[in-house]
Amino acid sequence: MKSPDYFPLGELLTRPPAQFAQCLRSGALQSHHDWLLRVEQWRQLLTQHRHQIWALHHSDTGEFAAILLALWSLGKEVYLPGNAQPQTLQALTGMVDGFIGDFDHRQTGIQPLSPPGSGAAELPDQSLLPLATNRDHCALRIFTSGSSGDPVAITKSLPQLESELNHLHQLWGQATNGTPLVIATVSHQHIYGLLFRVLLPLCAGWCFDANTCEFLEQLQERQWTQGPRILISSPSHLSRIPPQLPAASSSNLTAIFSSGAPLSRDASLDALQKFGCGVNEVYGSSETGGIAWRQQQIDSEPQWQPLPGVNLQRDTDSGCLQVRSQHLPDPRQWYTTADRAQLDSEGRFRLQGRVDRIAKVEGKRLSLDEMERQLLRCPEIEAVRLLVLERQRVEIAAVAVLSTQGKAVLQQQGKAGLNRHLRQQLLSHFELPLLPRRWRYPEQLPYNSQGKLVQQTLMEMFMPGTGPELPQQIRRQQNGHQLELQLRVPADLKFFDGHFDKAPILPGVVQLHWAQHFAQQAFDPKGEFAGMDALKFQQIVVPEQDLILQLTYDQDKDKIFFTYTSERGQHASGRILLKRQAG
Repeated sequence: MKSPDYFPLGELLTRPPAQFAQCLRSGALQSHHDWLLRVEQWRQLLTQHRHQIWALHHSDTGEFAAILLALWSLGKEVYLPGNAQPQTLQALTGMVDGFIGDFDHRQTGIQPLSPPGSGAAELPDQSLLPLATNRDHCALRIFTSGSSGDPVAITKSLPQLESELNHLHQLWGQATNGTPLVIATVSHQHIYGLLFRVLLPLCAGWCFDANTCEFLEQLQERQWTQGPRILISSPSHLSRIPPQLPAASSSNLTAIFSSGAPLSRDASLDALQKFGCGVNEVYGSSETGGIAWRQQQIDSEPQWQPLPGVNLQRDTDSGCLQVRSQHLPDPRQWYTTADRAQLDSEGRFRLQGRVDRIAKVEGKRLSLDEMERQLLRCPEIEAVRLLVLERQRVEIAAVAVLSTQGKAVLQQQGKAGLNRHLRQQLLSHFELPLLPRRWRYPEQLPYNSQGKLVQQTLMEMFMPGTGPELPQQIRRQQNGHQLELQLRVPADLKFFDGHFDKAPILPGVVQLHWAQHFAQQAFDPKGEFAGMDALKFQQIVVPEQDLILQLTYDQDKDKIFFTYTSERGQHASGRILLKRQAG
């Protein structure tokens, strides 16, 4: 059955119950009537509790939508955390009165409802009531990372959300013929997924898939005989479209949306070629709501253009984009973003980078400051700095100074083992795609004479083939043609990359190179390198190990004797043979 016309957000629960498909769940359809019945079942449960502020997390989009509308119909305030992990529950305790959804009911005290399809069979007339749409009333709080790094709950009123939904429908509501099925790779716990995956379909009478499409290959399983399909995607999914994507994945797909980070031109055109329709990229934030959109084409790379109802200008001092719209708490005030932009005379713009330390990775926002604070709580780390590497994909890199405990872990487990250990510590606070992929462990961070970190030096640590080639000198003692050096092997040594990653060891050829280098530096021997003699490698050398290198130059025999020792005994020894040039 064809869905009715668009209903504003505040009137969703006044729409007469109908049999058009509202939700698709594992191949079974839930009608609009049955979905409204589910809202009423949640209302009956929630009226048993006096809580005013609720944390809501549910992985099933249909159940999430029913709980959300039930809470709003009762005038409740809703917090949307990004996950339902124990740390999240603990962090929200004191902010909210109750928890509902995927949270452990043994901790929250809220028993979950039976699966959809059970319970009351009729809708009471009193459930069909308009929602309170007071701009001063907080209906929703969505968590995001503020400029200070601490998670910030962004407040949204129903009129704010309603204004944005009206503008989205004005722009794209008629983009498809028939009733579309909305399929999503993104979570509805964040503002982009909430608007495009839940609220817009509810207002427009579209059908939405209750289950997240984890991989694009699953698109072929979400078939829809009643009309077109719309894909609500993340940039990361569209940047990695499988080369052999089944043809059924793109059949009847008439619109694609992407938000969270700008999509590269190559990825956008690849999606156009594989799916047969362009990608509508939406630019905005949790604070501002939607700001602008663009669709890249083969023959053009368009600028961003403002959404309906959005006014833009450029701050003359910072060069940052400023926004004024009904999507903001105060539609009369200009909001200054952290994105630098260049506007043209028609209000279109190009982005020119951010001015704060909030990074966009895999379409998700990450506060580098917050992750650094979490790393500093690890006993293995004394100091740390995070960087954003923009290569084929955006990656987080970490430069960390290790504590004594960290150096011990490095020596025992190797660099790969320490990387895994630190990533595991972060996993309880951050989603997997946000974790650092590259690590460096210098003895100290590169500060300049003004006490400021040298960003260029940090970035150079991650250039291909970079990393120190020589050990750190701890102590030096020379007496004529005899030299003793105490050396420390850096964890981020260039020669460790790719050399037994799970348990890196120092190659013997590097030990020979070091002996020759320090001998040349100390003795300026007569003659050129001619070979090696009596080489012995007794024990391996690992990252962060201290070594004693003893060098003796026998000028008469044109030989340099070397030995590497440590508290564990002798590691290597041999002779460097020199050949003097004739004349």
